[in-house]
Amino acid sequence: MATGTLNLSNQRNILFDAIVRELRSWSDIPRRIFMQVHYSGKRIEDIASQSGLNPHEVLEILELHELKLRKALHALRREL
Repeated sequence: MATGTLNLSNQRNILFDAIVRELRSWSDIPRRIFMQVHYSGKRIEDIASQSGLNPHEVLEILELHELKLRKALHALRREL
């Protein structure tokens, strides 16, 4: 049982590190948009008005970078 717990903990750490590494590879605007939506719960419209972008641009940036993150994590999952 302890080995399974350690393995799960190690996999969580690997996953966390992969997410952080991917987010750090992005430029400032996409990273901010992603973090504001997913970690601060901000609405697309609010981010758009604060950033000077229109809501469609914000959504486009968000969707593109969510896909990039999913691809990076999918590749990682195959390695684990």
